[in-house]
Amino acid sequence: MFSLISNRSKTLTISANFKPENDLKVVYARELTFELQLPNRDGIEFNLYDSSLWSWSNGHLPIVDLSNFVFSTVLADQYRKIDERIEYKELKGWTARQYLLHFLDILHKPYVFFYYRDPGFNADCVSRTMKGVTVKRLCTYGEFEYEKTMKVLNYPSEICFDTNQFTSHESLSKFYIQNLDYLELDNGFLVTLDDLLLMNCKHIGVTFSRLREKHLNIYLKSWLHGQKEELEHVCLLANRINWEEEVPFNKEVLLKGLKYTTVPDDVERLFYCSVPDTDGNRVVTIKGGYDIKRKDGRLVTILLQNDWPWFEMFVWSNDQ
Repeated sequence: MFSLISNRSKTLTISANFKPENDLKVVYARELTFELQLPNRDGIEFNLYDSSLWSWSNGHLPIVDLSNFVFSTVLADQYRKIDERIEYKELKGWTARQYLLHFLDILHKPYVFFYYRDPGFNADCVSRTMKGVTVKRLCTYGEFEYEKTMKVLNYPSEICFDTNQFTSHESLSKFYIQNLDYLELDNGFLVTLDDLLLMNCKHIGVTFSRLREKHLNIYLKSWLHGQKEELEHVCLLANRINWEEEVPFNKEVLLKGLKYTTVPDDVERLFYCSVPDTDGNRVVTIKGGYDIKRKDGRLVTILLQNDWPWFEMFVWSNDQ
């Protein structure tokens, strides 16, 4: 808030050398939100909004060129502290892009995670608003202009999609073989073994899949034979057809033919991820599991749930 008073206050804030814990989140929904998370502090949100744009009938902003739009109101909100909310009328005459560039300056240009929650923000508007800004992660909710948006954002290395934008299996396969650092796929995707084998990612998260024990057994064996060297973490759930009929993965079938060591459930280990999850966390506490060693000494831990078909695979780096 202090940095927004004047050019001098901005310069003083920059000299304080504040740096975010992980990233600067830019969220486009019914308003434009900038989320900042500083070390050892609660997060802070800056919401830019204008009630004249809201459409209560569909919950979306209209298709407007937000690159030139000046929102009427700004709400500064420190998480979970209702009494510390500050709302003020927009006096600077800034667009969303000007606020974005301001926050990038005072936080010494952190990574930007772009959360796209409204179809009104088309690719041309994205281009004008985000021009020259490096977007590391793109998270989308609903349909959007895939090809144009990916291009204007210079193809982010971390992707979270909930809706399948691909018109053919060929185009989807081309997407899977990209060298991504992070890939999260929600209910718009029904992942198969062939899909999983195509993915070149450090982190893979899948909400819906056709995968069963025999498929995961094949996937594990492919890793043991030296495939997917970049892989760090896989987390997936089998297809949820009927909650009452769901059964957990059978360990004996999944690990068939593999030499493993059972780790007691009361043993806890910390796994360090090179990329943060959707909550900004880089450290995962692993309890128990099944350890398998590759011929070169590389270790992988498999976690299974007792009450539903949930599978996690952690590939330990040599220095962990």
